[in-house]
Amino acid sequence: MICVSIVQESRRLALADMLNAAMLGADLIEVRLDKFDKDANLAELVSARRKPILFSCRRPRDGGEWAGADDERLILLRSAVMAKADYVELELDVADQVRPFPGCQRVISYTNLEGTPKDIDAIYKQLQTKKPDVIKITCMARTIEEAWPLVQLLNKPPVPTVVMGIGPAALILAMVGCKIGSPWISAAIERGMEAYPGQPTISDVNDVYRCRDITKKTRFFGVVGEGEIARVTAGLFNAAFAHLESPNRVLPVQMGNRKHFKQIADAVRMQGVFLEEDAFEGLHEIAMYDDSSRVPTLAADGLIPAEGGWSAFNTLGNAATAALEATMKERGNDGSLKGRAVLLAGCGPLTRMAALALKARGASLIWASKNKGAAASMSQSFGGRQLMWEAIYNTSHDVLVVGRDGARDPLDDGQTLPLHPGYLKSSMAVIDLTAGMRPTKMLREAASRGCAVVSPARLRIERVREHVRKLGGEVPFEMLQEKLAAWMPED
Repeated sequence: MICVSIVQESRRLALADMLNAAMLGADLIEVRLDKFDKDANLAELVSARRKPILFSCRRPRDGGEWAGADDERLILLRSAVMAKADYVELELDVADQVRPFPGCQRVISYTNLEGTPKDIDAIYKQLQTKKPDVIKITCMARTIEEAWPLVQLLNKPPVPTVVMGIGPAALILAMVGCKIGSPWISAAIERGMEAYPGQPTISDVNDVYRCRDITKKTRFFGVVGEGEIARVTAGLFNAAFAHLESPNRVLPVQMGNRKHFKQIADAVRMQGVFLEEDAFEGLHEIAMYDDSSRVPTLAADGLIPAEGGWSAFNTLGNAATAALEATMKERGNDGSLKGRAVLLAGCGPLTRMAALALKARGASLIWASKNKGAAASMSQSFGGRQLMWEAIYNTSHDVLVVGRDGARDPLDDGQTLPLHPGYLKSSMAVIDLTAGMRPTKMLREAASRGCAVVSPARLRIERVREHVRKLGGEVPFEMLQEKLAAWMPED
């Protein structure tokens, strides 16, 4: 089930959100009584329900906003039981003060806003002594390692158990809970109305992560990353898997410690992993067959299980060349890269991953860097010419591939111009490998000068398609493009 949290401050708005949540597909509706600025009319809320209703009233130490005395809060919770709510949530330390009542299920909860305590198993056993109908555990979960003890609680629980994470790993717990058979997962009615950090919206749960598809037979596929990029990438993969009628569904994860990540990936039997830029290098720590340890590329963006371990591979190169060729073809030429001069601006992992695929298409490579030694090394390893950065403006080329010399700067928002755009010509094609989901300033400048610009959306779709090919499937570009347009309307 999907439980939608209602966090309105007035009864009137709460009633409206209860109706909207039911129409959006909620199976259970949680009304947060601690959020109300006036007394709640419990009978009215219960009578207006279109779906089963859960009342909670949280103290600040449990992530709530209740400002009154605890005796008053317990009276309110007892009243919720007597009002014939379907569920009432009671904390472990007060569970004995609200007795069971026919027709109302008691959700006995434990919350820790700091982390997952080492004695979580003992706490779980204590929760079982309070005659729960459902147990609910909520803990801070910043990483997959921190969330893992909570996942293990879901292995054949003696009582129906809901495990929720606060923070980046919240979705991991939600997805694994769906597979193992948790009574429900939690969702917000819309963005900006989350009950806790990391809570997905019901739209994301249904359309992006496709939680209703997840069963005990589901196989997980990992997407490493956070925020909008990871959400949209997960949605594209799930759309591809659904199109192929594959049992795979996406588990959003953070890489963290690579060795710990491998242990967890093995434990949940991940069918593959899609990596973002921060995780391209150093995969030799976990991959037995590893593009990221092969000179000269030294980077990879995908992992799939192989005999005895994991195999790393590179989708960015083929995706970039496919995106370039399609964009150039739309401009009226043959779209071929054969014989074209391609300038690689930067000698970091992004351009290294693209270089072999460009060379295989017959492109003539030109390496440019602010570090003379780096450009010389790339020229020797991959072939092609080498330039110092300032020489870019005086060197003829047909295609500009924007990369980096080193690792990504966390403060880089794509609004800094790596090159003066005045040198760009309308006959050139431009692709920016540093872009996330939206055009960088360099791409916008190139578009304004009439260049054939590869959009970040096209590159993202091609990377997903290339990764799915590695898994043995083929999905149409247009289908994924339509999905992406729905999640990310153009500015």
